[in-house]
Amino acid sequence: MAYRRGDKIAAFTASFLPSRVVFQITLLLVRLVDWLVFRLRIEGRENLAAVESALLVSNHTLVLDPGIIAHVIRPRRTYFTMLEETACIPWLGTFVRLLGAVPIPAKAAAMRILEKAIRSELADLPFVHIFPEGECYLWNQQIQPFQLGAFYLACRLGMPVVPVTSVLHERRWFGRQSFHLAGLTLRIPPQVTVVIGQPVYPQIKEDVSLKHESVDLSRSVRSIMQQTIDRRGGNKSLSRGLMPRIALQIE
Repeated sequence: MAYRRGDKIAAFTASFLPSRVVFQITLLLVRLVDWLVFRLRIEGRENLAAVESALLVSNHTLVLDPGIIAHVIRPRRTYFTMLEETACIPWLGTFVRLLGAVPIPAKAAAMRILEKAIRSELADLPFVHIFPEGECYLWNQQIQPFQLGAFYLACRLGMPVVPVTSVLHERRWFGRQSFHLAGLTLRIPPQVTVVIGQPVYPQIKEDVSLKHESVDLSRSVRSIMQQTIDRRGGNKSLSRGLMPRIALQIE
């Protein structure tokens, strides 16, 4: 079922049978790619056991980040937020929604709409995932400024935020970082380590607005994630810049 602007954002829940089938088949393929292409390593899974529900936030460095994160947290699952314009793309939009993606409307009430969904339709899964950088910065290890939506939502819901950080290291094949083939330059994919951090809880104070609390929470989580990259030697020379959006112009 194609998505149209203004539709219900949680049309396909995790309990929907086609969603479960599509998710499990796709996850199997993603796990193979994670091992063969990225040599994926996972740290901190025990931190997820400390929370019943949470908002997950990650740096967005790879096109396959949602699949990698689904692999990292298995057997638990999460909903992923995505751009509404991506959901509108025929076939692709339906496919990613079956996998658990939730389109976020491009309007001021977006976080209120998501909050309502988390309290109702999306309550069947323990996690909702948001990329607070807002865009995919390919292979980037310098975390970009965060948008406040995820952290304002955490304060509103009283939910912890779990930082999930992708740390990238350069890999070489036969001593080379890239190869040229048929006029194309093919770069060797980085080795990826995903680190699940300890949950960070909102510190709500009566005399401080939720906006200020969300700013403090955002800064704290971003600092934790950047320190995670720096401590593990994430390679900052790998960055390939902002990934162009995949979108369809809707009349």
